[in-house]
Amino acid sequence: MVERAFVVEESTVAVEREEHTGVSWRTLTSADRTPTRGVTSGVCEIAPGGVLGFHRHPTLELYYFLEGTALLWLNDAEHAVRPGLTVSIPADVPHGIRNTGTSVLKFFYVFPADSYTDIVYTDVERPGESAARP
Repeated sequence: MVERAFVVEESTVAVEREEHTGVSWRTLTSADRTPTRGVTSGVCEIAPGGVLGFHRHPTLELYYFLEGTALLWLNDAEHAVRPGLTVSIPADVPHGIRNTGTSVLKFFYVFPADSYTDIVYTDVERPGESAARP
């Protein structure tokens, strides 16, 4: 199979969301949706006060923060994040994010996987909190 270049405009991609968490995302590249392979990427937005619950997956993930401020949990450590920061999250490292700002948090995410459907998420309990997503 010959690969070809692919261009996508974020605003043309359907929004997916977890209604009760304030989290939404647009999957920009994923082999099950686009003529791409080897990498899955997208843009995630979290409303003020919203939380992407503590979870892990057996695949590396990168975040690049575009807008807003948040508290990122990696294992049992907390990190303040802001636009311009990149975070590399190794496979199976528990992580989550809470938007601590007054505006939408927006970040670009990347997985070295053909398709978003290849990523197996497992909710995990963060010390001192329930494993259930809010």
